[in-house]
Amino acid sequence: MKYLGIDYGTKKVGFAESDGEGKLAFPMMISENNKDLMRDTLEIIKGCGIDGIVMGLSLDKDGKENPVAAKAKAFSEQLKEKLVEKNLSSIKIIFEKEWYTTVEARRQPEAKENVDDAAAALILQRYLDKVKPREYAEDNDEDEGEND
Repeated sequence: MKYLGIDYGTKKVGFAESDGEGKLAFPMMISENNKDLMRDTLEIIKGCGIDGIVMGLSLDKDGKENPVAAKAKAFSEQLKEKLVEKNLSSIKIIFEKEWYTTVEARRQPEAKENVDDAAAALILQRYLDKVKPREYAEDNDEDEGEND
């Protein structure tokens, strides 16, 4: 299963994609949050063969949804409508709680000025780690046995 990660921001939106097995997340691109955002998002979904979308749900320091979360939810509702129109209603949108992923992305050694795509990858990887931990652990156990 291939996932798209989205770090929704009021100025820029970061995108990340998973590998085909849905185990690892990779930064993909950054798009301006403007009138072309929906079109860009749909092109990514169709072009990359996306099966599921993981969107960051921005929370404040107290763990409550902040104003960006409301805008992200509104965008997700519009995206759901477009997916239905394009006969892609099987693609589900999942929210993953996130705190300060952009700050965390900036702390990475390979960080660049614009890190919204890296933040999207962090959001997506956290989700993947929650839903795929058993499969990943089993794969690692097999690898360890080969080295003995």
